[in-house]
Amino acid sequence: MILKLFLALNILTGFQPFISQESPITSSKTEIKSIYTDYPKDGIWVSIPKGTKKITFHVEAENTETVLFWLIPTGTQTWTERKLIGYDIQENQNDNNFSLTWNIDKPFLLDHLHIQAIGEEIVENDLINLYME
Repeated sequence: MILKLFLALNILTGFQPFISQESPITSSKTEIKSIYTDYPKDGIWVSIPKGTKKITFHVEAENTETVLFWLIPTGTQTWTERKLIGYDIQENQNDNNFSLTWNIDKPFLLDHLHIQAIGEEIVENDLINLYME
């Protein structure tokens, strides 16, 4: 029975018009390529001079429509204490650059900046660590 079904499918598909086996669809996986600020990285931390009032975060991300910027205190189990400090939306199909200038509203920093790049089907996450000297 299975052999008859297999032969029948082969005969039917043999008379189908030619269909290219190459897919024209390109990958649309959301991917964060880089994250950087106006200040240097010190190991895994971004060192921000004491008294700084503003900082700009830059994210290069492919296949991304929106980037969310979350500030999370350091420590364990602090995800529920996160604060959305801003977002950036893609301006056109070729726009892979996102940024946020944040007015620092804290007297000191010892936090994680959690980046969420949101695409059509997936959310890509990354983070940088911030501390104020």
